[in-house]
Amino acid sequence: MPTIPMGVPALLWIALLLFSPDGMSAVIWKSKVFLNPPWREIFRGDTVSLTCGTNSSSEDESPVWIHNGTRLAESNPRLDIVNADRQNSGEYQCRIKGYAVSEPVYLNVTSDWLLLQASAEVMLEGESLFLRCHSWRNLNVFKVIYYKDNTSLKYWYENHNISITNVTEEDSGIYYCEGRVQKLPRTSNKLRITVKKEYIYTQSKYFWLQFLIPLLVVILFAVDTALLISTQKQFTLLLKMKRTRKRNRFTDPQPKPDPPGN
Repeated sequence: MPTIPMGVPALLWIALLLFSPDGMSAVIWKSKVFLNPPWREIFRGDTVSLTCGTNSSSEDESPVWIHNGTRLAESNPRLDIVNADRQNSGEYQCRIKGYAVSEPVYLNVTSDWLLLQASAEVMLEGESLFLRCHSWRNLNVFKVIYYKDNTSLKYWYENHNISITNVTEEDSGIYYCEGRVQKLPRTSNKLRITVKKEYIYTQSKYFWLQFLIPLLVVILFAVDTALLISTQKQFTLLLKMKRTRKRNRFTDPQPKPDPPGN
C-alpha cells in the first residue's frame, strides 16, 4: 500500500482509497507509462523510450514491465526500444511496487512512406496538440499538406510540424497529411483526435456524492471506533464492579444471628 502523503489525515486517506470521484481507485496510486518522444505511431527502425513512473516520485523503484500481457525481463525504470520492429507493437504497461498497474499505452510500429504522428489522441480542452508528418528514414518531404476531416489545414513547401494550442471539442476529427517523398506523392495514415471537456464537478448533479461518500465512510469509521472504545470501557467497568462485590462479600462482617428467645 502506498505511503500516506504528508498532511493527509489517515481516515481521509482510507476514504480516498475506497472512493474517488469517478468511482475508481485514486489515480495517485497508479503507475504510469511515459513515451519519449511522445508518438505512439512509429516506423520500423525508429527509437522510443518508455519510462515507468507515478504521480509521486517513485522512479527509483524497480518496475515490472508488461508487453501484450507478458511480463518482460526488464526491470529498469526506462525501457528503450531501439531499431523498432513489428514485434514491438502492442500494449505496454508497468507496475511499481506498492502501486497499481498502469493504464495501457499502445505502440504501433508500421512500414510506410509517410506517417502522421500526434502528441496525444485523446485530450482535454485547453491542452496543446502537436502533429508531425514523419517520413521513413527521415527522407526529405516536400509540399506537405495537413488535413482535418478531408479539409486542408496547413501547407508547407518544406516539412514542418504544426501545433494547435488551447484545443476545443471542435478540434476533434480525423487528421492525416500528404507530401512528396522522392518526388512521388504519398499519403499518411489517418488518426482520430478526440478532445473532451474537462470534467467540472459543479456541473454534475451528482457532484455532492463525490464528497458525501468519503465523508460517510469517515463518519462510520469514527462512530464504529467510538462504540468499540465505549464497549471496552463498559466491559472493564463491569469486571471491576464484579471484582469489588466479590471482594466485599468476603471482607464485610457477617451479621450475627439474633439470640434465641427465652
